[in-house]
Amino acid sequence: MQFDRYLFAQMIRTSISVSITLVGIMWLFQTIRILEVVINRGAPITEFLLMSVTVVPLWLTIAAPIGAFIGVTWVFHRAVADRELLVMQASGMSALQLARAPIALGILMSTVLMLNSAILLPVSFGVYKQVQFKVRNSIPTVMLQDDVFIDVVDGMTMLIGEKYDDGLARDIFIHDERTDGKIITLTARAGQFIERDGLPAVLLQNGERMELGGDDEAGAKLLFDTHMVTIAPQDRKQAKRMPIDMNEDTITNLLDPAKSPSPVYVNQRRAEGHYRLVSPLLALVLVLTACCGVLYGQVRRHTWTRRTVMTFCTGMACIAALISSRSLVTMIPATVPLLYASIAVPGILMMAILAMPSRTGTPSHRQGRLEALS
Repeated sequence: MQFDRYLFAQMIRTSISVSITLVGIMWLFQTIRILEVVINRGAPITEFLLMSVTVVPLWLTIAAPIGAFIGVTWVFHRAVADRELLVMQASGMSALQLARAPIALGILMSTVLMLNSAILLPVSFGVYKQVQFKVRNSIPTVMLQDDVFIDVVDGMTMLIGEKYDDGLARDIFIHDERTDGKIITLTARAGQFIERDGLPAVLLQNGERMELGGDDEAGAKLLFDTHMVTIAPQDRKQAKRMPIDMNEDTITNLLDPAKSPSPVYVNQRRAEGHYRLVSPLLALVLVLTACCGVLYGQVRRHTWTRRTVMTFCTGMACIAALISSRSLVTMIPATVPLLYASIAVPGILMMAILAMPSRTGTPSHRQGRLEALS
């Protein structure tokens, strides 16, 4: 029906706009921390952009259902203000018929969120964590300045003639006293800052290495084409990436206790797995909630404020029930059915309300209202 297509087009545009706005707000607050890490470590802007983009699928799981809820409510509000819903209801359309467009939107949103939860989120968040680990354990090249002696770590002083992009530098001088009883001096025409076994390092090219020992030891001099020096305190161990984050693991692995990095995380991972399965349906439930708040009974403009407040309160209650159930499953694994019930019960209830016979009056009364509106 043309009216359904009209409503669907309006709702999907509004829902996408609201979702983008919510993601933008979360992006603004969250990327401040990302930007701080990137700037402090001197990482390129491309890694900041990559970290900013790869975390967006996680925010979509929150923003998209709320965006659909607000979008449906807003479009219905305009339809009531323009008397479009009043006309369509007076013409004999039931609440379920008027809800076809938003229900289609809810199904579409839930499908997209399911694909996001099962496929896109694990892949993108895995990239995010990998880049984050790389940036946090990289050399803070921002502290290196041209022609300035810098104590990069305890016992190591470095001087570079000029620093380029991608970790490249020329005319490098290193004074290393990290090993007791030895003083090592290195000079090189060029070098590149890299990561080696989880530790920052510099790969020197075309240089000279001089080593001075104690009183009873002779010095040594070595010319080299390439030589690698680790830039870290002497007692620092190799940096290792933390066990895989739940957001970057697949649903199948989350539900398998054998795939847990530790028995301590089994219940938490299982709760996350079930939550990833059921949470996409929140978009459909919130859309149904918005439909019931507007379409149940006779649509009247003077009751819109009361209906809107009740609808938003009900929607927030649905979100709170889902989140609370997830927390309860983490503590009590036997309550997994409650997590699914927190979505199934409101959804079935809302559909039943929409399918109830209309209480808008007899056909003659509806005809009279239609004539009055026209």
